[in-house]
Amino acid sequence: MYHQYLSPLGMITYRLDHGVLVSMTIDDLDVTVENNEMSKNINKQLEMYFDKKLEKFDIPIQFEKGTTFQKQVWNELLKIPYGKSKSYKDIANLIDNPKAVRAVGQACKKNPIGIVVPCHRVIGKDGSLTGYSGKNYIHIKKILLDHEKANEDNA
Repeated sequence: MYHQYLSPLGMITYRLDHGVLVSMTIDDLDVTVENNEMSKNINKQLEMYFDKKLEKFDIPIQFEKGTTFQKQVWNELLKIPYGKSKSYKDIANLIDNPKAVRAVGQACKKNPIGIVVPCHRVIGKDGSLTGYSGKNYIHIKKILLDHEKANEDNA
């Protein structure tokens, strides 16, 4: 079941399966949209996030696809606090696979639940903004990081 939320970044399309979030992308997909209590809850949380009133999502998620390694990376991303960032190398070290820096980057690129699973919080070890679902979307990563940093500066 697909749902949509109009965010400051554009339309966010997400899919629920049995009340669990399984995908979220910033894309106005041509899908049939339904509303229910769970989608209203997610839309409210997204609204609060973009209004700088929510720092941690409380949404049940499930990774439908992905390798064991990718799921390990995605679960580690969930631990990065709002307004903070980690490098791809940090993530590789945290999952006890220090040589897998590039593979971590590829796993981030394939993250099926953007924003809620905060791959935008992963940056290059030199602080550079590299990749966000591919090089054409780095501006979205910057917007999300700036959004969260601005909230941290006002805390």
